[in-house]
Amino acid sequence: EALCPRCHAVFRDKRWIIDEEFYEEYKDTDFVPKILCPGCRKAVDRYAMGYVYLSGPFYEKHRDEIMRIIHNEVERARGNNPLHQIITMYEEDGRTVIETTTDHLAQRLGRAIYRAYKGNLTFRWSEGDKLVRIYWER
Repeated sequence: EALCPRCHAVFRDKRWIIDEEFYEEYKDTDFVPKILCPGCRKAVDRYAMGYVYLSGPFYEKHRDEIMRIIHNEVERARGNNPLHQIITMYEEDGRTVIETTTDHLAQRLGRAIYRAYKGNLTFRWSEGDKLVRIYWER
Protein backbone atom coordinates (compact mmCIF):
# COMPACT_ATOMS: atom_id res chain seq x y z
CA GLU A 1 0.00 0.00 0.00
CA ALA A 2 1.03 3.59 -0.65
CA LEU A 3 -0.43 7.10 -0.41
CA CYS A 4 -0.29 9.99 -2.85
CA PRO A 5 0.31 13.16 -0.82
CA ARG A 6 -0.91 15.40 -3.66
CA CYS A 7 -4.37 13.97 -4.45
CA HIS A 8 -4.84 11.58 -1.49
CA ALA A 9 -5.22 8.50 -3.70
CA VAL A 10 -4.39 5.14 -2.13
CA PHE A 11 -2.55 2.30 -3.88
CA ARG A 12 -4.18 -0.95 -2.80
CA ASP A 13 -4.65 -4.34 -4.48
CA LYS A 14 -2.49 -3.28 -7.44
CA ARG A 15 -4.52 -0.17 -8.31
CA TRP A 16 -5.01 3.43 -7.27
CA ILE A 17 -8.33 4.26 -5.60
CA ILE A 18 -9.89 7.14 -3.68
CA ASP A 19 -10.20 6.25 0.01
CA GLU A 20 -10.12 9.45 2.04
CA GLU A 21 -10.65 7.63 5.35
CA PHE A 22 -7.63 5.37 4.80
CA TYR A 23 -5.56 8.38 3.71
CA GLU A 24 -6.48 10.38 6.83
CA GLU A 25 -5.76 7.42 9.09
CA TYR A 26 -2.30 6.65 7.66
CA LYS A 27 -1.01 9.96 6.26
CA ASP A 28 1.14 10.72 9.32
CA THR A 29 2.61 7.24 9.71
CA ASP A 30 6.04 6.13 8.54
CA PHE A 31 5.16 2.57 7.54
CA VAL A 32 2.93 3.52 4.56
CA PRO A 33 5.09 5.02 1.79
CA LYS A 34 4.14 8.37 0.29
CA ILE A 35 4.63 8.52 -3.49
CA LEU A 36 3.01 10.46 -6.30
CA CYS A 37 0.38 8.45 -8.17
CA PRO A 38 0.76 8.23 -11.98
CA GLY A 39 -1.90 10.92 -12.48
CA CYS A 40 -0.09 13.37 -10.20
CA ARG A 41 3.25 12.56 -11.84
CA LYS A 42 1.71 13.43 -15.21
CA ALA A 43 0.21 16.62 -13.76
CA VAL A 44 3.50 17.71 -12.14
CA ASP A 45 5.41 16.96 -15.36
CA ARG A 46 2.64 18.63 -17.42
CA TYR A 47 2.38 15.49 -19.54
CA ALA A 48 -1.04 16.00 -21.09
CA MET A 49 -2.83 13.18 -22.92
CA GLY A 50 -5.93 15.24 -23.67
CA TYR A 51 -6.74 18.83 -24.59
CA VAL A 52 -10.23 20.31 -24.51
CA TYR A 53 -10.82 23.60 -26.35
CA LEU A 54 -13.99 25.55 -25.48
CA SER A 55 -15.09 28.57 -27.49
CA GLY A 56 -17.95 30.56 -28.96
CA PRO A 57 -20.39 33.25 -27.87
CA PHE A 58 -22.65 30.74 -26.08
CA TYR A 59 -19.63 29.48 -24.12
CA GLU A 60 -18.68 33.02 -23.09
CA LYS A 61 -22.23 33.68 -21.89
CA HIS A 62 -22.56 30.36 -19.97
CA ARG A 63 -18.95 29.87 -18.87
CA ASP A 64 -19.76 29.42 -15.15
CA GLU A 65 -22.38 26.73 -15.81
CA ILE A 66 -20.07 24.89 -18.21
CA MET A 67 -17.21 25.01 -15.69
CA ARG A 68 -19.53 23.47 -13.08
CA ILE A 69 -20.32 20.63 -15.50
CA ILE A 70 -16.59 20.13 -16.06
CA HIS A 71 -15.87 20.11 -12.32
CA ASN A 72 -18.67 17.61 -11.64
CA GLU A 73 -17.56 15.33 -14.48
CA VAL A 74 -13.96 15.35 -13.21
CA GLU A 75 -15.16 14.37 -9.73
CA ARG A 76 -17.24 11.51 -11.18
CA ALA A 77 -14.31 10.33 -13.31
CA ARG A 78 -11.90 10.46 -10.36
CA GLY A 79 -14.31 8.31 -8.36
CA ASN A 80 -13.78 5.56 -10.94
CA ASN A 81 -10.09 6.24 -11.56
CA PRO A 82 -8.05 8.77 -9.55
CA LEU A 83 -5.58 9.05 -12.45
CA HIS A 84 -8.12 11.25 -14.29
CA GLN A 85 -7.03 14.81 -13.45
CA ILE A 86 -7.02 18.27 -14.94
CA ILE A 87 -3.45 19.48 -15.28
CA THR A 88 -4.27 23.11 -15.99
CA MET A 89 -6.83 25.47 -17.56
CA TYR A 90 -5.91 28.64 -19.38
CA GLU A 91 -7.11 31.14 -21.97
CA GLU A 92 -5.50 31.11 -25.42
CA ASP A 93 -6.60 32.83 -28.63
CA GLY A 94 -10.04 33.67 -27.25
CA ARG A 95 -10.82 30.17 -26.03
CA THR A 96 -10.39 28.12 -22.87
CA VAL A 97 -7.94 25.21 -23.00
CA ILE A 98 -8.12 22.35 -20.49
CA GLU A 99 -5.20 19.92 -20.31
CA THR A 100 -5.97 16.46 -18.88
CA THR A 101 -3.82 13.56 -17.72
CA THR A 102 -5.79 11.00 -19.75
CA ASP A 103 -7.43 10.94 -23.16
CA HIS A 104 -10.52 9.36 -21.57
CA LEU A 105 -11.09 12.35 -19.27
CA ALA A 106 -10.86 14.77 -22.20
CA GLN A 107 -13.44 12.70 -24.08
CA ARG A 108 -15.72 12.59 -21.04
CA LEU A 109 -15.55 16.38 -20.64
CA GLY A 110 -16.34 16.98 -24.31
CA ARG A 111 -19.25 14.55 -24.29
CA ALA A 112 -20.67 15.96 -21.03
CA ILE A 113 -20.70 19.50 -22.43
CA TYR A 114 -22.21 18.28 -25.70
CA ARG A 115 -24.95 16.36 -23.85
CA ALA A 116 -25.85 19.46 -21.87
CA TYR A 117 -25.62 22.13 -24.58
CA LYS A 118 -25.19 20.46 -28.00
CA GLY A 119 -23.00 22.64 -30.26
CA ASN A 120 -20.14 21.47 -32.50
CA LEU A 121 -17.97 18.71 -31.01
CA THR A 122 -14.86 17.48 -32.84
CA PHE A 123 -12.35 14.80 -31.81
CA ARG A 124 -8.83 14.83 -33.28
CA TRP A 125 -6.49 11.94 -32.48
CA SER A 126 -2.73 12.11 -32.92
CA GLU A 127 -0.82 9.50 -34.88
CA GLY A 128 0.72 6.85 -32.65
CA ASP A 129 0.14 8.40 -29.22
CA LYS A 130 -3.07 8.24 -27.25
CA LEU A 131 -3.33 12.02 -27.41
CA VAL A 132 -6.68 13.59 -28.23
CA ARG A 133 -7.77 17.15 -28.90
CA ILE A 134 -11.44 17.88 -28.29
CA TYR A 135 -12.95 21.03 -29.80
CA TRP A 136 -16.34 22.24 -28.59
CA GLU A 137 -17.90 25.42 -29.92
CA ARG A 138 -21.25 27.07 -29.64
